[in-house]
Amino acid sequence: MQITIYTDGACDIHADNQPGGWAAILVATDDNGKILKESIFSGGAENTTNNRMELTAVIEGIKALSKPTSIKVVSDSKYVINTVSKNFKINKNKSLWNDFFKIAEQHTIEWQFVKGHAGHTYNERCDKLAVTEKNKLAKEKPQAQNQPKMLVNTPIKIYLSTAVSGKKKSSAWSAVITEDANIIELSDYLPKTTELEGVLIGAIQALEHLETNEAVTVFTAQEYLSKGMNEWIEGWVKKNWKNNTPNPVKYQDHWKRLLQLSKERTIYFEFIKKRDGDPHFERGKDLATLLIKRA
Repeated sequence: MQITIYTDGACDIHADNQPGGWAAILVATDDNGKILKESIFSGGAENTTNNRMELTAVIEGIKALSKPTSIKVVSDSKYVINTVSKNFKINKNKSLWNDFFKIAEQHTIEWQFVKGHAGHTYNERCDKLAVTEKNKLAKEKPQAQNQPKMLVNTPIKIYLSTAVSGKKKSSAWSAVITEDANIIELSDYLPKTTELEGVLIGAIQALEHLETNEAVTVFTAQEYLSKGMNEWIEGWVKKNWKNNTPNPVKYQDHWKRLLQLSKERTIYFEFIKKRDGDPHFERGKDLATLLIKRA
C-alpha cells in the first residue's frame, strides 16, 4: 500500500498577521493505483504567513499517520521542499520546523513538487479547502487598513513603485515580485522620462521577467496604469488609439505591449491609494528613491 499526502496552504500575502488556512489529503492506494482510502484534514490560523500554512499542512498530514510509514508528500511549496531536500538554512519558523523534524524522523519520506494552480486534482482540492479555512477567519478579522485588497489571490503578485526627479525630469521604477516563498526585486532609472511613462515601462519589464504564465496581480499607486488597463484601453483600440479629445494616446507602444502581455496570461491591475505600511511597497519605494538619489 502506498500513502501519498497532498498538501497546500493559503494566505493573502507573504507577511505577518494575516489569516490563513491549510489542508492535507491522505490517499492510500494499492499496487495498481486503486484508491483504498482517502482522509481529509484542514484548519487555519489568525496571524500567520503563507509559508507557515504550507508547512503546517505537511505536519498535520504526517501527524495523521498511526505508525512509521513510507510516504510521498506532494506539495506546491518550494519553501518546504527546498528547505528539506536542499538543507536550506532555517531563519524563520524555527519552532514549527522543530515540530516537523520530530515527526518526520519516524517516517521515510519522498518529496514531489507540483505546480500550483495548474489543474492537478488533489492540489486544487487542497487549495480550495485551505482558502475556505482562510476565508472563515478573514470574515472574523477585518483587513488591515494599509494592506492591498485583491480581487483574486493570484499565485504571483507585483508591487510596482515609482519615484521622480523634477530637477532632472527623470523617473525610476521598481517592482517587488512575490511567488511562493520567492521574492524578486527589479528596478531601473529612466533619464528624461515622465513618471507616467516610467510606470508603464516598469509594468512591462516586471511582467516580461516572469518565467511562468500563471495569473498575476499588479498593484500600483498610479491610477493612470490601472484605469488605462481596466477602463480605457478597449476604447482606445476601437478609436484607433485616439482618446476622447480626440488626440493620439500617449505612449502607445507601451500600452500595446501591455495589451499583448495581458493576452498571454491573466493579469489584474489594482490601484492602491495608500501604500504606507505595506512591506513590499516600502521596499519598492526605497529602491526607486535610491536610484533617483544616485542619479
